[in-house]
Amino acid sequence: MQDRKYIFGLSSITLVIILGAMVKFALHLYYAPGYGYFMDEFYTIALSRHLAFGYVDLPPLVPALVALSRAVLGGSLFALHIVPALAGAFTLVFVCLNAKEFGGKAFAVALSALGFIIVPLWLNIDSIFCYDSIDQLVLAGFLYALVCFLRTGNRKSWLLLGLIAGIACMTKMTIIFLGPGFLVALLVSKYRKDLRTPWPWLGAMLCLIIVMPYLLWQYANHWPTLEYWINYNTGRMYHTSLQQYLTNILIYMSPFLMPLYAAGLYRIFRRMDGVNYGFLGLLFLVTLVLLYVLNAPARLLVELFIPLLAAGGVFVEEKLAGLRWEKAGKAVVTAYVLVIGIFEMPLNLPILPVNQMETYADHFKMYYQPLREFNFAWAYPPLLSGRLGSDQLVRDVAGVYDSLPPEERAIAGIYTDFYSQAGAIDLLGAQYNLPHAVSGSLTYYLWGPGYSWDVMILVSDKTNNMSVFFDECELKTVGQNDIEPFGHAYIYVCRKPKVSADVIWSSVKTYR
Repeated sequence: MQDRKYIFGLSSITLVIILGAMVKFALHLYYAPGYGYFMDEFYTIALSRHLAFGYVDLPPLVPALVALSRAVLGGSLFALHIVPALAGAFTLVFVCLNAKEFGGKAFAVALSALGFIIVPLWLNIDSIFCYDSIDQLVLAGFLYALVCFLRTGNRKSWLLLGLIAGIACMTKMTIIFLGPGFLVALLVSKYRKDLRTPWPWLGAMLCLIIVMPYLLWQYANHWPTLEYWINYNTGRMYHTSLQQYLTNILIYMSPFLMPLYAAGLYRIFRRMDGVNYGFLGLLFLVTLVLLYVLNAPARLLVELFIPLLAAGGVFVEEKLAGLRWEKAGKAVVTAYVLVIGIFEMPLNLPILPVNQMETYADHFKMYYQPLREFNFAWAYPPLLSGRLGSDQLVRDVAGVYDSLPPEERAIAGIYTDFYSQAGAIDLLGAQYNLPHAVSGSLTYYLWGPGYSWDVMILVSDKTNNMSVFFDECELKTVGQNDIEPFGHAYIYVCRKPKVSADVIWSSVKTYR
């Protein structure tokens, strides 16, 4: 059934999509300057100043986009968050287009859009400029292209799928973890016959061509990303039970929306307008099992909720259609989703002043503190905590630096244990005339020791494992901020190194 035309010749579905994208974009833009830079943003900005075909923990596309954004839009916090806000808005468009492909009308599309806007993890990642928001957008495009392929069966679509898969690999390697589920779904579906044609192989070749510069960089640098993945899983990830793993997914995707996702999964396994979309359901279920077995982050699954959300909106619309209380039912469902959003947004966006956020979060610890992904716990919602404390850390380092005699300041360097601290000093330290930071953490290690190390300010933990390399190490101050990840830094001044900087550097590599 065709939707009626409205103003400017646009259908109601098109108007809903445009309105939803505008709301999503405006929401993130309004709160763009809130709290401060997220810890990973410091690192991504640092990478954007050292453009390459690869990095220890991620491919090259997002740092290149950050560099382009800073060159065109400027370096302010507000400007930095324009691109992820746009990415979230365009991802919403793909969510809505999926609902439309599944046979949804205006209400199903609107419900899908509204559901997408309030999901906690999507609220988070679209408010910071790291690889997740771009990865989400690319994978949403891939899933929409897959839905169109399942509907039409056009074998030339394999070229588009290969193209998008290549771009996804250059954004973040999430799509690699979707590969086994994709292969299982392909082999049990009628589309396995396509493997006898050249189109899937041409698509795979196109993907490989796009990824080749990154693979060559990996080879030239001795495959650091493989080492990073191994260390990340064994040294950083919390080894979860199945119950804990499902709890992580519930917190990321909102437990209040689980009925909608379940309805979407059920709807996907039914034929829609003569098309079998069970491929998407198998992709979701196999990937869920695989990620749990590999103890991979639950976040890697979230993009596969996009077709579930869209199909869930269609399911609700179909069940309400024709009932005497259809309008009332739609109003109740819409109000339910809106109330969820009002409750969740202060836990996932920098809406409240920091002290009020802490108070609000304290009331709802049971909602986010059961999250266990890493081998440490957060006192407050992670994507909000990660925006706090960096300014104080840099001021503390600047105070130590300024306390040095002039002859020592002239040669002093700064070393940090973690990439986020190094990135914060590099970005925010200019206002205090601080030298650039070095670190053994992730790609910072590849940039070298940087200094003679005759006088080094060390930002470390209480044990300060680096002290073994110096005759003198004096604790100057301890971070006064109680909020992770910047709050518990111990700042030392170390002098008289026992060995050369290169020898020290050979022992500080931390790929996790």
